[in-house]
Amino acid sequence: MATVAEALNLALDHHLSGRLEEARLLYGRILEADPDNPHALHFAGLLAAQTGAVADGVAMIGKAAALLPLAADIHGNLGKALMALGTTNGAAQAAAAFRCVLALQPDGAGDWFALGCALIETGDGPAAFRALTRALTASAATDSEPLAEAFERAGLLLYAAADWAGATDAFRKARALAPQRAEAHRMLGAALAQTGDPEGAVAALTEALRLDPTLAEAQTNLVHLLVTLGRFDEAERAGRRAVALAPGNADAYGNMAPLLEQTLRVAEALRQCARATRIAPQRAAFHRNRLSLLLHEGRRDEAVAVGREAIRLAPADAEAHLALAVALLASGQLREGWEEFEWRWETRQLDPVHRSFPQPQWTGAENVAGRTILLYAEQGLGDTLQFVRYAPLLAARGARVIVGCSPALVRLMARVDGVTAAIAWGDELPAFDLHIPMMSLPRAVGTDLDSIPAAMPYLRADPADVAAWRARVPADGHARVGLVWAGSPRTVRGVASPIDRRRSLPLAALAPLAEVPGVRFVSLQMGPGAAQLAEAPAGMDIEDPMGGVRDFADTAALAETLDLVITVDTSVCHLAGGLGRPTWTLSRADACWRWLGNRETNPWYPTMRVFGQDRSGDWSGVVARLRAALTDFVAAHGRAS
Repeated sequence: MATVAEALNLALDHHLSGRLEEARLLYGRILEADPDNPHALHFAGLLAAQTGAVADGVAMIGKAAALLPLAADIHGNLGKALMALGTTNGAAQAAAAFRCVLALQPDGAGDWFALGCALIETGDGPAAFRALTRALTASAATDSEPLAEAFERAGLLLYAAADWAGATDAFRKARALAPQRAEAHRMLGAALAQTGDPEGAVAALTEALRLDPTLAEAQTNLVHLLVTLGRFDEAERAGRRAVALAPGNADAYGNMAPLLEQTLRVAEALRQCARATRIAPQRAAFHRNRLSLLLHEGRRDEAVAVGREAIRLAPADAEAHLALAVALLASGQLREGWEEFEWRWETRQLDPVHRSFPQPQWTGAENVAGRTILLYAEQGLGDTLQFVRYAPLLAARGARVIVGCSPALVRLMARVDGVTAAIAWGDELPAFDLHIPMMSLPRAVGTDLDSIPAAMPYLRADPADVAAWRARVPADGHARVGLVWAGSPRTVRGVASPIDRRRSLPLAALAPLAEVPGVRFVSLQMGPGAAQLAEAPAGMDIEDPMGGVRDFADTAALAETLDLVITVDTSVCHLAGGLGRPTWTLSRADACWRWLGNRETNPWYPTMRVFGQDRSGDWSGVVARLRAALTDFVAAHGRAS
């Protein structure tokens, strides 16, 4: 009679030769005689899994692994059988089995790969990435399609978890393993875009499209990135290709809308937005885009309605709430606008300026009497200049007010009524009890159009500084008019902010003002725009004292020596307005919300007059109105002198 070992060898021969029924019967007889034979359990389990009885196979191989805990091959086959169950729980148990293998033989590239694949099925992207990286390190192979695909899948898990750096690493490894795979380049491009590397993302997507020109998603993403980089001609070509590749893809049309908006083709942008919305009416992003375009055209009530629809579709979409906030504020619905504006902290826009403190944030409900409150700057210099007006109100309630701000504003902020101290960011803050970002102050105090704190001036220059600046300029009877024609470019990787391109104009465009007699122009221009003084319009003799300006306190003192300030929508308009100086602000057609659709008068600044564009990109009408108004101003100045 054959021994168990001989019977097992015969059964295995049947198994390997494809005589599966004979093998099954013989494995069964062996187990009847020796139920705990680990080898028979192992091979019988493999056969069961192979022939579709996966659960039975898992049970038998699992029992074999328990009997022979040091048998790496049995643990490995148990893991494979568990994976064949096709369940998340099975994948988790498979990962445990593969870890047993690796504890016994830690350098097996295939085992690390198997572990990585199991972890992918459990949804554990970081652990999967680590396992696959070990597989790559342990393998001598430099080109592996399966490993590349596994890295792609791990990368997708990391991407879904917003681990942009991890996803980027995973997709880079996938690309290195299989550089011919267009999808690896496409995924890498998507991840790089999220890490804030648009140039790298464009390069990856361009390579993906070289390998596979039919990748509509890559083409669509490329459009968005090229717009971000200000490469509008390339973006438009890519956008047209995206539409041609996938005429039914809503994103192809949706991404064209911001491009056309930036190039001031608002009507066409609205048409593209409408196409995107018809294809995917449930996509809140397309409604957000439409809201922005409607504000371009001054259709504020429609913009508010579209913003509400975006939020109905995506109640947790912070960008949609912020877009609605802008529309509400621009239409004068301030109280609701401030509520929606708090969503700004849930977007990525303010990540660099979001400050965390252990002290509670003031909501407006807490009594501030006898307590120290920190008001801190969060966005542009102009925003700080506008909203520090709330400091006297808090001081009147008994608060000790300190201000945290840019170093360029410290001296000026320290002179605001009610401010005890102004601290530059980076310097040590004194003790405080409460804090609040400045642009949350209107919500905290319940500001609406009728209750804007508008007592002027609330910004004050040092009288000694004013006297020093005045001494430099002997009076000659001319009206002294300050000029600012360009904002801060706020470049990102060398690309000017789209808003700055729209709010700025060339100095040459102001040439008609030189025709007004009795004016002495004084430059208040800082930054790259000041270079245009070298080619000032003929007849426009512009004094440039800005080389002696150290900070906004100096600019404030200089502004106090002027009869009028003419400025684009930049920090100087808030400075001059807050000083109570006569201020004429030149505003783009898609005006900032605070100008309330370019109303000529503004409740934030009683001494300000707003000159708004009639059409995006066209300053000629504004300059013509400026020239006429300046003529009248000079005449009145002469009568008053």
